[in-house]
Amino acid sequence: MRRYARLPTGRHIGSQPPHFFRAIALCLILVPFVLASAQETESGQSGGLPQLSGGAQVSLITYTPGEELYQAFGHSAIRVRDDLNDIDRLYNFGVFDFETPNFYVKFAHGDLRYQLAVAPAAEEIRLVGAYGQGVTEVSLNLTLPQRQALFEALEINLLPENRFYKYDFMLDNCSTRPRDVIERVTGSPVVVHDAVKQTFREMLDPYFNRIPWVGLGVSLLLGVGVERAASPREACFLPADLERAVQSSKNGDQPLAGEKKQIFRSQPLPEFPALLAPAYLFWEGGMGWFLFWLLRGKGHSTWPTALVLIIFGLLGCFVSGLSFWSRLWVLHGNYNLLWLNPLHCPAGLWLLFARRWPTFLRWYLWFAVLASCFFICFSSFLPQKFSPAIYPLLFILAWRCALELLPKEHAYRW
Repeated sequence: MRRYARLPTGRHIGSQPPHFFRAIALCLILVPFVLASAQETESGQSGGLPQLSGGAQVSLITYTPGEELYQAFGHSAIRVRDDLNDIDRLYNFGVFDFETPNFYVKFAHGDLRYQLAVAPAAEEIRLVGAYGQGVTEVSLNLTLPQRQALFEALEINLLPENRFYKYDFMLDNCSTRPRDVIERVTGSPVVVHDAVKQTFREMLDPYFNRIPWVGLGVSLLLGVGVERAASPREACFLPADLERAVQSSKNGDQPLAGEKKQIFRSQPLPEFPALLAPAYLFWEGGMGWFLFWLLRGKGHSTWPTALVLIIFGLLGCFVSGLSFWSRLWVLHGNYNLLWLNPLHCPAGLWLLFARRWPTFLRWYLWFAVLASCFFICFSSFLPQKFSPAIYPLLFILAWRCALELLPKEHAYRW
C-alpha cells in the first residue's frame, strides 16, 4: 500500500527551494539503483541459472526393463552435464509418491499426479545399473543456445508449481515428456521414422511375455482404444522406442543424435515357467476338471457352476465399473464385457440358493451357453484383441451352464 504525505500548509512558496526540484534531483540519484534492482529481480525470477559452458553435454538416458513391476517397460530421463560448472543432473519425469492419500483410487481414476524430479546423474545411473538394468546414453547434437534453453526449460518445469502432471500411460508419461522438451527446443519433430505400423496393444504385448499374469490383467482392463495404430510420434511412449526416435530424427539439417554409449549391460531377467502361464494353466485345469467329471460318471452338482458364474460376474462388475468410472481413455469401450457379463453374478447366486428355478433362470443359462460359444467362434471379427487365456475359461463357462440344462441323474459334488 502506498503512503501519501500531506503538503505542508501555512508556508509561503517562495520562502524555500521548490519541492518539485528536490523531487527531480532525488529521482536522478535513485534511477541507477532502481534499474540495477530490476535487473537483479529479473535474474532471480529466472532462477539465477548458470550459463552452460561450450563443453556442456545434454543426453537421453534409457533404462532397459527391470524385474520390478514399475520397471517392466524401462525408463527415460534427460541428463545435463557441464564439468566446468560442476553440473551433472538427471531429470526424471516418472516420479510418484506412494504416500499420496487414496493412491490406488487416484491411479485407477486417472487423477494420480506424477512429477519431475532431479538427482545427481552419476549416482542415479550407478544405482540403476546395480539393480541389473541396462543403461544407455545417447548424446544430443544441440547448439549451445539450445542446450541452455533445454536446461532452463527443465529447471522451470522443476518449480513446485510446474513439476506435477496427470499421468497418461500412452500419451503423457516419462518418455513422452522428454520428447516434448526436445521438440520445443529444436523445433523439429521427434518420431520413429522406421516404425512398423503397430497398435498400442501390439507394442505392449512383448513386455508381458515375462509377466504373463500381469499381461492377462492388463488385457482384461484395456479397451478398444488401444487397438488403433500408434503414429510415429506417439510410438515414443515406450523408452526403447523414444531412443530409436531420437537416433532417427533431425535437429534442423543435422542428425539429432550423436554417439550412443552403453554404460551398463542389462542382466538376464528371470523367465516365467511356461506351464504356469494363464493360458496353459486354464487349459490344464479345465481339461483335468472335465476328465474328472467323465470318470465320476458324468454326474454333477450345482454349486461349482454357481461359483463359476459368480466369479465371472464379479470380475465383470469390476471391469465395467472401472471402464465407465475412470477418466483413462485406455479403459473405455472394453469388449471383454461381452463375456464378462456382470449379470452372471446374480444368476450364480440365484442358482446357488434358490430351491426352485424360475423359467427366466433357465433362459439365462441358455443365453450364457450360446453367448460363450458365439464369442469363441466370432471374437476374431471384433475390433478388439483378446488374451488367449480367456478361451479355456469360456469353454468352462459354456460346459458348466450346459450341464445345468440337462437332467440330473446323479448327485456328485463336481
